Amino acid sequence: MIRSLLILFVLLSSPRAVLAAEEQAPKSPPESSPADPEKADDTLEGFRTPLDALTERMIGTASKSVRFDWRKSNLGIGLIGSELLERNNFGSTRLGLLARRPFGKFMGELAISRAFTWGTDSTEKLALTPYRQYGRPSRIELDVNLGYPLAEGVVTALPGFFPATELVFSANAGFRYLFYPGAMGGMKFQDVATSLLAPRLSDHELGQLESSRPGGMQIDPARYGLLAGISLDVYFGSGGFLSPRAMMAVPLVGVVTGTGLGLWWELSLAAGWTF
Repeated sequence: MIRSLLILFVLLSSPRAVLAAEEQAPKSPPESSPADPEKADDTLEGFRTPLDALTERMIGTASKSVRFDWRKSNLGIGLIGSELLERNNFGSTRLGLLARRPFGKFMGELAISRAFTWGTDSTEKLALTPYRQYGRPSRIELDVNLGYPLAEGVVTALPGFFPATELVFSANAGFRYLFYPGAMGGMKFQDVATSLLAPRLSDHELGQLESSRPGGMQIDPARYGLLAGISLDVYFGSGGFLSPRAMMAVPLVGVVTGTGLGLWWELSLAAGWTF
């Protein structure tokens, strides 16, 4: 009896027996471990600032106030009228069309105008004397202008019903080409091609214009002109614009063109729409 109990004890205490007993024993479900707490997001921790510190310093800067961003416009078209203030007694005015387009920080403009010139009471009396004044008969003018903004901002007009506008104060430089219809009549094709690019009118052109000039005028021979001045562009939120401008003739090419007008002023006003 004792021998049988000893053998049974040895069998039960062996590793194989223990493993077999464990395999036969029912497995209890694993204990569930408590879920890990959600990890805090500290991405913006370095940018956090107490409210007291924010109230004592500047939080940021505001972007430039713009009522109408003319730099993003594609094309502007309009009408332009000018009054020429030359150093003579003749009356001169201009009326034409213009097209403008921004090029980066600059505003480029192309205009074609018809200039009308007429005599006055003073020039009629001058025609009775041997004296003459430099002037320019009626003509067609082609302008290429470039404007650079010096200051701009949004303003509110005094009448309350008038909408806020964008004002752009610019410096302007322009090149002007003068064409006199009928002045090249009777010229050969080669002479016409040469005269179109010449800086001054030929003797043939001056002779052709004698019949159309006002009395007391000595025709100014310059075909080219340079101008410089300032403008104030007023842009409305809808795209409309007004552009008063004051330009002055710059006699840098006077030696080449032979102009006798010297310094003179031009006051103009343009109105149109920008797309």
